[in-house]
Amino acid sequence: MKKYLPLVFGLLVVIALLAVAGGSAWAVNFAPAAKPLSYSPLLSASQPGAARQSAISISANGQYNIGGVCLVTVNFNDPNGDKKMRIEADAEVPVADSSKVAFAGPGELFFPGCHLVQYKNDQAVGSLSGEDATTRVCFGANPKFDETIYYYLDAPEGGSPSWAALPSLPEDNGNLICADAPYSGVFMPGGALKANPEPQQPGQSPLFPDGVGGTVNPPSSSVTVNASGSYPVGGVCLFNANYKADGLSDKVSVSYPVQDTKTVPFPQSDGLLYLPGCQIAHFVGGEAKPEVNKDSVQGEWEICFAAVPGKQMSIYYYPEDPAVTSPTWTELTSTTANGLVCAPKANVSGIYAPYAK
Repeated sequence: MKKYLPLVFGLLVVIALLAVAGGSAWAVNFAPAAKPLSYSPLLSASQPGAARQSAISISANGQYNIGGVCLVTVNFNDPNGDKKMRIEADAEVPVADSSKVAFAGPGELFFPGCHLVQYKNDQAVGSLSGEDATTRVCFGANPKFDETIYYYLDAPEGGSPSWAALPSLPEDNGNLICADAPYSGVFMPGGALKANPEPQQPGQSPLFPDGVGGTVNPPSSSVTVNASGSYPVGGVCLFNANYKADGLSDKVSVSYPVQDTKTVPFPQSDGLLYLPGCQIAHFVGGEAKPEVNKDSVQGEWEICFAAVPGKQMSIYYYPEDPAVTSPTWTELTSTTANGLVCAPKANVSGIYAPYAK
């Protein structure tokens, strides 16, 4: 039986990848809801304040970092605790489910968002009034975008859920975008690219204390490579190219959707294959090639993903060659070090994804 886990960690992985380069952090995936994260991928476990669970039960006033995705500030108006209020906050929002909710705003939404469920008298309610509590949610901001926070209700009355805009304001010198969040539902930032964005300056943010960041500031999900270098792709993988011949290029993209990928036979019956993975297309002289380095030493191609702590990792791929009518996942020789699992022989045009057990 095949087992898969959606790879939903966006910019968190990129931040972790960049931090790993300096030896200061490790990268992790979101675990299933039954096993919340012990630490955030933004900080190493040894640093003060590093513990940031992706699922938190909030019953006291304060500010809470939910899995490094959003910042929730709560002020309960209940000094004696008579109203028995709390908020269940979770950063593990299924992207597949949220993607089905109708969105008509400008630009695009920036997944995964955060899920808040409001409780009063120990019962889940649609919202907490201002007389009961004040709840505010913030996401990392990006000055390149005109941003707004959107939400949809868990239980809308008289119809299907749809995204609605909330009055949103920048805070923390523009490092955060924030809005009141009194509802039980999913909250997520979204926006459109500004015509003339201003460059982002390093600063202090409760989500990104070491400098710039933002849940809406991922690298492009599709990258064209024409020169040797290291390229983060969509917050999902890191692609390293070392060209030794002329006329080489690559296109690397996050491979959506995963439905087709799941139909490809996978040889392992245990562990997890982390999807969506990344798609690599190799070109020589502008012509697509099913494989490079087959007949000569043209270059070196390496693909890396964030490693899950405590797991045995490897990278699998399957070819996207029209001549291959029944592709299957094939394991690559992989190494795990410094928070990354890498395969140095990414010479085939196809889909690559990490596997852990």
